[in-house]
Amino acid sequence: KHDSYWVENLLVQELEHSDPPFRLCLHKRDFVPGKWIIDNIIDCIEKSRKTVFVLSQNFVKSEWCKYELDFSHFRLFDENKDTAILVLLEPIEKKAIPQRFCKLRKIMNTRTYLEWPTEEAEHA
Repeated sequence: KHDSYWVENLLVQELEHSDPPFRLCLHKRDFVPGKWIIDNIIDCIEKSRKTVFVLSQNFVKSEWCKYELDFSHFRLFDENKDTAILVLLEPIEKKAIPQRFCKLRKIMNTRTYLEWPTEEAEHA
Protein backbone atom coordinates (compact mmCIF):
# COMPACT_ATOMS: atom_id res chain seq x y z
CA LYS A 1 0.00 0.00 0.00
CA HIS A 2 2.97 2.33 0.51
CA ASP A 3 3.73 2.19 -3.21
CA SER A 4 0.09 2.42 -4.25
CA TYR A 5 0.35 5.94 -5.69
CA TRP A 6 3.06 4.85 -8.14
CA VAL A 7 1.21 1.64 -9.00
CA GLU A 8 -2.22 3.24 -9.49
CA ASN A 9 -1.18 6.48 -11.17
CA LEU A 10 1.73 5.32 -13.31
CA LEU A 11 1.94 1.58 -13.81
CA VAL A 12 -1.79 0.77 -13.98
CA GLN A 13 -2.59 3.78 -16.16
CA GLU A 14 0.17 2.88 -18.59
CA LEU A 15 -0.75 -0.81 -18.83
CA GLU A 16 -4.53 -0.44 -18.94
CA HIS A 17 -4.39 2.33 -21.54
CA SER A 18 -1.80 0.73 -23.81
CA ASP A 19 -2.61 -0.64 -27.25
CA PRO A 20 -3.68 -3.37 -26.82
CA PRO A 21 -4.65 -2.74 -23.20
CA PHE A 22 -3.79 -5.16 -20.43
CA ARG A 23 -6.55 -6.34 -18.11
CA LEU A 24 -5.27 -6.04 -14.56
CA CYS A 25 -6.51 -7.39 -11.26
CA LEU A 26 -6.24 -4.87 -8.43
CA HIS A 27 -7.22 -5.60 -4.86
CA LYS A 28 -9.14 -2.33 -4.47
CA ARG A 29 -11.57 -3.16 -7.22
CA ASP A 30 -11.29 -6.91 -7.86
CA PHE A 31 -11.08 -8.61 -4.47
CA VAL A 32 -14.39 -10.11 -3.34
CA PRO A 33 -15.69 -8.23 -0.27
CA GLY A 34 -16.08 -10.45 2.79
CA LYS A 35 -13.72 -13.12 1.43
CA TRP A 36 -10.55 -13.91 3.35
CA ILE A 37 -7.65 -11.82 2.02
CA ILE A 38 -5.43 -14.85 1.46
CA ASP A 39 -8.23 -16.56 -0.51
CA ASN A 40 -8.63 -13.45 -2.67
CA ILE A 41 -4.87 -13.42 -3.29
CA ILE A 42 -4.76 -17.10 -4.23
CA ASP A 43 -7.84 -16.92 -6.46
CA CYS A 44 -6.58 -13.86 -8.32
CA ILE A 45 -3.10 -15.28 -8.86
CA GLU A 46 -4.57 -18.58 -10.09
CA LYS A 47 -6.80 -16.76 -12.58
CA SER A 48 -3.99 -14.52 -13.84
CA ARG A 49 -1.60 -15.29 -16.66
CA LYS A 50 1.11 -13.18 -15.06
CA THR A 51 1.70 -11.64 -11.65
CA VAL A 52 3.53 -8.31 -11.50
CA PHE A 53 5.53 -7.69 -8.32
CA VAL A 54 6.61 -4.13 -7.64
CA LEU A 55 9.71 -4.62 -5.55
CA SER A 56 10.67 -1.91 -3.10
CA GLN A 57 11.77 -1.50 0.48
CA ASN A 58 8.08 -1.43 1.37
CA PHE A 59 7.49 -4.73 -0.44
CA VAL A 60 10.07 -6.63 1.56
CA LYS A 61 8.53 -5.33 4.80
CA SER A 62 5.02 -6.52 3.94
CA GLU A 63 3.62 -9.83 5.19
CA TRP A 64 0.88 -9.84 2.53
CA CYS A 65 3.47 -9.43 -0.19
CA LYS A 66 5.28 -12.45 1.23
CA TYR A 67 2.10 -14.55 0.86
CA GLU A 68 1.64 -13.37 -2.71
CA LEU A 69 5.26 -14.12 -3.51
CA ASP A 70 5.08 -17.56 -1.87
CA PHE A 71 2.05 -18.57 -3.90
CA SER A 72 3.45 -17.17 -7.13
CA HIS A 73 6.71 -18.97 -6.39
CA PHE A 74 4.75 -22.23 -6.26
CA ARG A 75 3.34 -21.54 -9.74
CA LEU A 76 6.68 -20.32 -11.07
CA PHE A 77 8.86 -23.18 -9.90
CA ASP A 78 6.67 -26.11 -8.83
CA GLU A 79 4.21 -25.91 -11.74
CA ASN A 80 7.00 -24.84 -14.12
CA LYS A 81 5.09 -21.75 -15.24
CA ASP A 82 6.72 -18.46 -16.14
CA THR A 83 4.20 -16.25 -14.37
CA ALA A 84 6.14 -13.67 -12.34
CA ILE A 85 7.20 -10.27 -13.67
CA LEU A 86 9.45 -8.36 -11.30
CA VAL A 87 9.66 -4.57 -11.42
CA LEU A 88 12.31 -3.05 -9.18
CA LEU A 89 10.83 0.32 -8.19
CA GLU A 90 13.93 1.42 -6.33
CA PRO A 91 17.41 0.01 -5.90
CA ILE A 92 17.48 -2.85 -3.41
CA GLU A 93 20.65 -4.73 -2.70
CA LYS A 94 19.99 -8.44 -2.77
CA LYS A 95 21.81 -8.85 0.54
CA ALA A 96 19.38 -6.31 2.07
CA ILE A 97 16.44 -8.58 1.28
CA PRO A 98 15.43 -10.37 4.50
CA GLN A 99 16.24 -14.08 4.80
CA ARG A 100 12.52 -14.92 4.86
CA PHE A 101 12.44 -13.76 1.21
CA CYS A 102 14.85 -16.46 0.04
CA LYS A 103 12.42 -17.26 -2.78
CA LEU A 104 12.59 -13.66 -3.97
CA ARG A 105 16.39 -13.86 -4.00
CA LYS A 106 16.18 -17.04 -6.05
CA ILE A 107 13.82 -15.43 -8.56
CA MET A 108 16.06 -12.34 -8.82
CA ASN A 109 19.09 -14.56 -9.42
CA THR A 110 17.42 -16.69 -12.09
CA ARG A 111 15.00 -14.33 -13.89
CA THR A 112 15.39 -11.07 -15.73
CA TYR A 113 13.64 -8.20 -13.98
CA LEU A 114 12.78 -4.62 -14.90
CA GLU A 115 14.27 -1.65 -13.11
CA TRP A 116 12.33 1.62 -12.85
CA PRO A 117 14.82 4.37 -13.80
CA THR A 118 15.91 6.68 -11.02
CA GLU A 119 16.21 9.60 -13.47
CA GLU A 120 12.82 11.17 -14.25
CA ALA A 121 13.86 11.90 -17.85
CA GLU A 122 14.14 8.12 -18.43
CA HIS A 123 10.55 7.36 -17.32
CA ALA A 124 8.94 7.92 -20.72
